Amino acid sequence: MSTDHIHSTARPLKIGWATRDITPQEPVGIPGQFHLRVAMGVLDPVTLTALAIENGKDTVIFLSADLVVARNFLIDQIRTRVVAADPAVPADKILLNVTHTHTGPGYYSNQDMFGTVPGEECSWPGMVAVCDANDMRDFLAQQAADAVLEAWHSRAPGGVAWGYGFAVAGHSRRVVYFDDVSRRPGLGGRPGVAVNGHGVMYGNTDDDQFSHYEAGADSFVNLLYTFDPAGKLTGALINVACPAQNNEQEWQLSASFWHDVRMALKAKYGNIHILPQSAAAGDLAPRQLHFKAAELRRYQLKYGGLMTQWAEKMTFPEAWFPTPENRKTQSAVLALEMARRYDIAERIVSAFDEVLIWARRDIRLKLDIRHAVTVIQLDKRRITPEEYVRERDELAALKLEPFRTGGDAYADMIHNSVLASRINRCRMILNRYEIQDAEPRMPMELHVIQIGNIAFVSNRFELFMDYMHRIQARSPFEQTFVVQLAATPGMDGGTYLATERAAANKGYSASLYDNLISPAGGQQLVEETVRILKELF
Repeated sequence: MSTDHIHSTARPLKIGWATRDITPQEPVGIPGQFHLRVAMGVLDPVTLTALAIENGKDTVIFLSADLVVARNFLIDQIRTRVVAADPAVPADKILLNVTHTHTGPGYYSNQDMFGTVPGEECSWPGMVAVCDANDMRDFLAQQAADAVLEAWHSRAPGGVAWGYGFAVAGHSRRVVYFDDVSRRPGLGGRPGVAVNGHGVMYGNTDDDQFSHYEAGADSFVNLLYTFDPAGKLTGALINVACPAQNNEQEWQLSASFWHDVRMALKAKYGNIHILPQSAAAGDLAPRQLHFKAAELRRYQLKYGGLMTQWAEKMTFPEAWFPTPENRKTQSAVLALEMARRYDIAERIVSAFDEVLIWARRDIRLKLDIRHAVTVIQLDKRRITPEEYVRERDELAALKLEPFRTGGDAYADMIHNSVLASRINRCRMILNRYEIQDAEPRMPMELHVIQIGNIAFVSNRFELFMDYMHRIQARSPFEQTFVVQLAATPGMDGGTYLATERAAANKGYSASLYDNLISPAGGQQLVEETVRILKELF
């Protein structure tokens, strides 16, 4: 398909960048697990980056943050602050995404790990001292607004170049078995956590009934570079199909492998800006599950004494692993995650270098920009009457389980936060059942952006990979960047959007607790996205 018409309305580009360190210095809650963690230090900085690109006719302001999810009106607060400071900034054109690090600062209630029914939040006693989540959200919103304003006000003539390379970062994390594991003793799932079937997230592959991984991997690294008028590299947007969740068991703040990518690229190219995006990777993770012995040998030979150093610097409450042997084992697990993230960063940097060599031969100083922002409605995943009855009974049983007090503060917090999370998730199922007939669909803010011959499309979900491929395969643009875990206005954000085959296999990430939207709603997302892509083209 010819793209010659795209150049006919090209206008000179102006580009601006800004970066902020958003690492809190006080103890802060760390979301990402069923139990609450409280930061016991900083492994490496967490950051926020803004990139403004405009051509006098339309604008996109990319914003990326080292956070696990965008929710609790964060994007609303950012836009409000931006407009209050400078009404001329097109705040509706801000596209915020998060990297899904599981060691970023929490900015929503520590009692509200997975969302609650308003007025029915399950709180627990014995909290470890932690900074107020509202204060953290105010800090993040202000830092983000300041970054957007700096990027906007620093716009200057420049150019962009794009391309793609390859780096295996994410692997399928959903294991499928020949048998229905829910029929095995003790493997049916856990109330408030998951309902298993043929599929299990992070399932054991050394199993006689192991069949396959549910998905494959996407090794594409989509890149958009920016340059000044003299052709000097000023920054890059890097889009990789992998959540940044190495170190997800850590109790220190960390940007995961994106920190290592930033450091390596700045060492090579100077103080450039790096804006990371996660492509659709709801069913992927930065670890593989069956080549374990060979993987460990690889890292021991490759990194040598660094493995020991990493193990020694890992931090977590001793009450979580009460014996020296427990702590040694956990330290080794965390050191393995460090090796994995170094390897991933090395591959991303290699792809960056390779693509830059040839992409910069086609730097565009003038391009057409079109940025459509709309709200689409997606079909919810319905709760059946049988599921409602089961969850009602499970909730009643969970509410009889006692919270712990008087013991080790961290041990009590871990136990109590897990119990509260499970109670909240069961309550949400009952609430969803009660309102689903009156509210069968859920709104989502969708961004579809044309920059010359390429496009960007957003979604709020941990989107399973198949949906991305459906969009990219039908997109009329030569290269389409899919951006998952993008902010949408309002209280909610994130959640998995599973495929048809995943919903049939069940397991964590593809059960009633995890999926607000049905696979039919997922296909609606595909169709609406493709429709707008074709309109822009």
